[in-house]
Amino acid sequence: MNTCRRRSPVLTSLWLLAALVAPLPAQTRLYALHGGDNKYHAVHKVIRSEPYFLQEGKLVEATGKSLALKPTPEYLPLLITVRDLDTKTEFVHLSDVGTNINNQFDFSAKFESSYPLEDVFLVLELEFSDSTTAVFVYEIGRLKPQVPQPFSVFVPMGRFMGAGQMKLHLFVGGDEVFTSWQPAAYREGVLDQMIAKRVAALQDSGPKPFYVITPKYPEALRQAGQRASAVVTMRITPQGTVEDLRIDSASDSAFGEGVLAAVRQWRFVPQVKAGRAVETRRVSLPFEYDPAEAAANDKG
Repeated sequence: MNTCRRRSPVLTSLWLLAALVAPLPAQTRLYALHGGDNKYHAVHKVIRSEPYFLQEGKLVEATGKSLALKPTPEYLPLLITVRDLDTKTEFVHLSDVGTNINNQFDFSAKFESSYPLEDVFLVLELEFSDSTTAVFVYEIGRLKPQVPQPFSVFVPMGRFMGAGQMKLHLFVGGDEVFTSWQPAAYREGVLDQMIAKRVAALQDSGPKPFYVITPKYPEALRQAGQRASAVVTMRITPQGTVEDLRIDSASDSAFGEGVLAAVRQWRFVPQVKAGRAVETRRVSLPFEYDPAEAAANDKG
């Protein structure tokens, strides 16, 4: 290696991934090989970059150094917003021998949830130009409500990625969740299927929230420590979507608008009569925000 460096210049190249967005993955669960029994176990938590699974109610580190993503029937119906996602590959090219060394994949983003989440981890599924894949897992940890959590990692790779692709998976307690990085139409289609499955198991039932986004509290009110409340009215379709949403009352107009923005994204398991989903023409929901209670939850 040193001889090659002396004979010719070493050219360092930084390449953006032109084909970053891979075909959308189906919902998955992460499994890790454990050297103790030579079996794959469903990962429940990640500490730094080490996967752990539950065994008799206790966390056990998987020591087999092998990971696998396997399809699972459903996502956990939660959303994590992905902001400022940036990726690139780096390598050192030895021009005299035409070889790339020190291959590295750089990933950075901010993750945000509207509700407190524990045991959050991500999986980077990297596909190389020859269609082989590698899976890397990293801890995100805890997400506080409405607080973007920065994350960055430099993934060393044993070979050049080429015109590869990346798939991003986010998990909470071992269950994969929805992300804003997925197209909205994809999420809606999957939610349609999840809701239809639940309707099929019901005979008579009122509407129930299924996929919920917590309203964002205005920063000015947060800093002032003011409570806020609002009441909204909506129509729930047989598909569980929200229509004709309006504010009935709001102690603060900014909070009211925040409630509208959140509830527009909600999905319900709709009202079911005699085994058939039906429309609910008028549903009123109250919302209250207590900054003292929210602060206590954040500390907890």
